[in-house]
Amino acid sequence: MRRGIYVMFSPSDYGRVWESILGAIRESGELSTTALDFWFRNVKVVYIDEESVVFSVENELKKDNILERYAKILAICTMAVVGGDPTIELIVERAPSTPLEGEGRVNSPLSLAKEIELERKREKEENLPPYFAGNEMARQKNQAGGGERRLSYNPEYTFDNFIVGNSNKFAHAAALAVANNPASTYNPLFLYGPSGLGKTHLMYAITNKLFESSSDLNAIYINGEDFTNQLIESISRKENAAFREKYRKADILLIDDIQFIAGKESTQEEFFHTFNALYSDHKQIILTSDRPPKEMVTLEDRIRSRFEQGLIVDIHQPDYELRLAILKNKAQSMNLVIGDDVLAYIAEKLHSNIRQLEGIIKRISATHLLDGAQINMDLVRTLLPMFQQDTEPVGETAEKIIAVVAKRYGVTSEDVLGVKRTKNIKTARNIAMYIIRQVTDLSLNSIGVMFERDHSTIHSNITAIEKQLKTDAALESEIADIRREIKK
Repeated sequence: MRRGIYVMFSPSDYGRVWESILGAIRESGELSTTALDFWFRNVKVVYIDEESVVFSVENELKKDNILERYAKILAICTMAVVGGDPTIELIVERAPSTPLEGEGRVNSPLSLAKEIELERKREKEENLPPYFAGNEMARQKNQAGGGERRLSYNPEYTFDNFIVGNSNKFAHAAALAVANNPASTYNPLFLYGPSGLGKTHLMYAITNKLFESSSDLNAIYINGEDFTNQLIESISRKENAAFREKYRKADILLIDDIQFIAGKESTQEEFFHTFNALYSDHKQIILTSDRPPKEMVTLEDRIRSRFEQGLIVDIHQPDYELRLAILKNKAQSMNLVIGDDVLAYIAEKLHSNIRQLEGIIKRISATHLLDGAQINMDLVRTLLPMFQQDTEPVGETAEKIIAVVAKRYGVTSEDVLGVKRTKNIKTARNIAMYIIRQVTDLSLNSIGVMFERDHSTIHSNITAIEKQLKTDAALESEIADIRREIKK
């Protein structure tokens, strides 16, 4: 899953953004001065949203050559400036189909940006595929359909740039063992833990190492929700055979967030047979989840047993030493000079996941490059709040869970915490207890204090939800929706 851009820019910023990207390309030394001037002289940034950066070039020849020869360095330098993991797209500068008044010449960058923005809004409203798909990664994704990607070598996610610490050293060792001897002892490899701790990085690192010895490897990546949606679509179009052919021909199948198939009977049936076909063919299967198989209460036992026949590895939140090492490594990779005291302060304040750490370093870089800001403690204190929203205290998380559940069931938070026992309130109360237990790991006694009930009552109510989940796929889906809402 691609990570969104951490910094939002207005059209008035696009010129400075491009100058920063161009400077980064120049400093990389990947292009000679002549090549840089010839291919990139008249390139412009014409649009940025939360997922992509669109560049305009003069003609098709330059577009094709940049994509063929320099797409990788352009993507790396763009990511360094804007943050996140954006899709890079190129279009040929042209007059808009519907000229906009008051914007000067019709093919100005501002005019192009507004036209692209209108086009993107129309795509979202009409659920159309992206109109601008200039780069190879976007093209592969669109051709694949439904969210899966056929992977190629990606130097951003390797074992060399994965920082190892106490919280992930076993997962790293297991992943390296799989890369060195695929489809052997550790098949499937099942990685689980909260979002942003490096599970997907290890999946890609394994694949990249395998690509080094087999460039024609058929590696397919998808997340569990997209796998389910694809299956539904193939059934409605009577294309089941094509769906099966695509996945059962994979040399390595990577599925992120496999927990989403739990409780979905048809999806589990299809996955079961796909798993068996790949396993029998000695193909490697790598899965990630936010929880271990034993906690997927609506997962079929036959699938759970297949997960458990491989290797199940958890990844914990990074400790202080690992967080500091990640920050230093990221700053060094982006040629940023950041004082040890500043990095130590960040490591103390951000402790939820690695994505936060990478995000703030990229935000520091963008602020420094675009605004000329000095990298010091004052700057970091200004930027930190936007990255701390995911690390709120457990009590606040529990309050948010109660509020979201209450709203979903048309009751109040006071009702959920109170003594009323109408069916709707009781259901909301039990679900809130269950999700708080799953998300926060609060003890039964602590949850009991919150709801003013003894721990045996809390245990009974949570057990009732777990029992219902084994036969109620609708409830499983409902709880998954609530958990996604809580993360927003």
